[in-house]
Amino acid sequence: MSRESDGGGVFGVIEALLAIIGALTVMGVVAVAASVLAWEMELRKSEQDGSLAEPTTPQPSA
Repeated sequence: MSRESDGGGVFGVIEALLAIIGALTVMGVVAVAASVLAWEMELRKSEQDGSLAEPTTPQPSA
């Protein structure tokens, strides 16, 4: 019986585990990138809203 006939045996299991770990890693990187992008957009939005909401008053001169 050869390795091809039994589906790869131990190496097939290792390959499957590495594929799962790789897919989870890629999804994790995508999730972190999306989170950072959303945070950056929210920060810019809050900065714009804050600058519009603050009244511009002249500073008293000394």
